[in-house]
Amino acid sequence: MTSARIVAPRARALSRSSRHSTAPPSESTNPLRCRLNGQLARSGDDVSRLFWLLLSAPARLLALALPEGARLGETTGTLWQGEARQASWRGFDIAHLRWEFGFSSWLPGWHIAFSAPSGLRGQAWLHGLNEFVVREGRLVIPARTIGQRLALGIPLEARGQVMLTLPEARFNAGGCRQISAGAVQWQDAALTSPAGSLELAQVSGKLSCTPAGALAIALTQDSHQLSLTGQGVLTPDGRYTFNGMLQTRQAAPALLTLLVAQTGRKDKQGRTPWQWQGQWLSEEKK
Repeated sequence: MTSARIVAPRARALSRSSRHSTAPPSESTNPLRCRLNGQLARSGDDVSRLFWLLLSAPARLLALALPEGARLGETTGTLWQGEARQASWRGFDIAHLRWEFGFSSWLPGWHIAFSAPSGLRGQAWLHGLNEFVVREGRLVIPARTIGQRLALGIPLEARGQVMLTLPEARFNAGGCRQISAGAVQWQDAALTSPAGSLELAQVSGKLSCTPAGALAIALTQDSHQLSLTGQGVLTPDGRYTFNGMLQTRQAAPALLTLLVAQTGRKDKQGRTPWQWQGQWLSEEKK
C-alpha cells in the first residue's frame, strides 16, 4: 500500500514533464520569427522616416522642377505649401508666388497664385509633371508690359489689361498640346503713337495650339476708329507672327489712315493686309 502511494505521484510528474517537452516553442523563443519581426519593424521605421522627409521637403527643391528659363528667389515653407519672392519666367517678374497641394475635380495637384507690382497677377491648378495640365487658369497682364516684350521697334504704347482664361490646357516640353475653351480679352484697350491715339473696342480672341506646339490666338476688334481681325502665333522659343486685316474708320487719326494705306493694297471690302513678326523680348535682353 505504501509503495503504490509513492509511485502514483511520480507517474503524474512524468506525464506532466512529457507534455511540456513536446509543446512547440513560443513566438518569443523562435529565432526565425524574431528576425522577421525585427525586419518588419525596421521597414516600418524606414517608411515613416521617408514619409516625414517628403512632408518636410524644403521649398527650395521646387527649383529642380522649374521649366527652362524660370528662376526662383527666396523660398519659405515646403514642397506642399510655401511661397517664394522674386520669381521670373519669359521676361515676366513675379514679386510673390504661393503654392499649396490639394485636389481639384478629384485630381491631386498644386494651386498656385502670383502677383507683381506691375499689375501682373494670376492663379491656376497644376497637375502632372512631364505633361502638366492647367485647370481653372486665369492670368491678367498689363497691355503695356506685353507691348514692351514684343519689341515692336516703333514708338507705340498700349494701355488697358489683357485677361487670359484657361478652363483646361495641356503642355509638355514640346510646348502647347491642347487648349479647351481658352479665351483672351483686352479690356479698356487703347494705343498711343506719334501717328495718333486709337481707342479700341474690347478686343477678344480664342486660344488654341498648333501641331508644332505653338500658342495660337485668333483676334477680332471693331471700334469706331479701326477694325482688326487676324491670327497670331507664339512659338516655344519666343518667335511670334501675326497676319491680319486692318480697316480704318472715319474717326481714325488722319496720319494713321495714311500710314495704313501705304502698307499694302486694299481688298474688295476695303481692308488692308497687315503682317507683323518678331522675337519675344525677355527681361535679360531688355
